[in-house]
Formats: sequence, C-alpha cells, structure tokens
Amino acid sequence: MSKETRRTFLTSTISLAAATIAVASTGAIAGSHEHNHGGTGNGQKIDASVKDTCATCQFWGGMRKVSKDKSSVTTQSMGWCNNPDSTNYQKLTAADHMMKKTGVWEKWSAL
Repeated sequence: MSKETRRTFLTSTISLAAATIAVASTGAIAGSHEHNHGGTGNGQKIDASVKDTCATCQFWGGMRKVSKDKSSVTTQSMGWCNNPDSTNYQKLTAADHMMKKTGVWEKWSAL
C-alpha cells in the first residue's frame, strides 16, 4: 500500500468516525432534553398547602410557578436546596421531595 493510499484511508476513516460520534451524541442530547422536560412541557403540579416539600419551600432553587389562585405550584425541573440547615443543602432535589429533618422547611413567600 502506498503512502498516499494509506493517508487517504486514515483520513477518511477518522472523518467518518468523528461524524458518527457527532451524530450519535446529538441524538442522545436531544433525547435526554425531551425526557428532562416531560416531553409535553406541562410540568408537575404540587399542592401549595403541602408542608415539608421542596417545591413549596422558600429555599428551593428550581423552576416553578404559582397558580393564579395560589393553590398549586407547577414545577419544570429539579432544583438546588439553598438552605444551609437542610441535609440536602447544595444538592439537587425533585420538586415533590419530602424533607426528612423537621423545622427546616419555610413556606415560599410567593404562596
């Protein structure tokens, strides 16, 4: 095999491998993006009167919205716990996660 043929073969093989990886990773990212947002974009509704739940806590740092009548909170993501007194401090938690330690939860001021 001549040097030119070998070089052409290697170049085309590397280009093909890079393109395959790029396409595969794009599909994986798109798939995970849809999964994280529930696909429909409706979010998760949490009863606003529930205590000791992350979505209704003043310190929870996830995407959330209060209903007009303030009876529910709609969440779109996981959120960071920003309460230094919590066992979940600086950890990601689900909106419906119940706090195990009592006396840490504070009602979200928007409610």
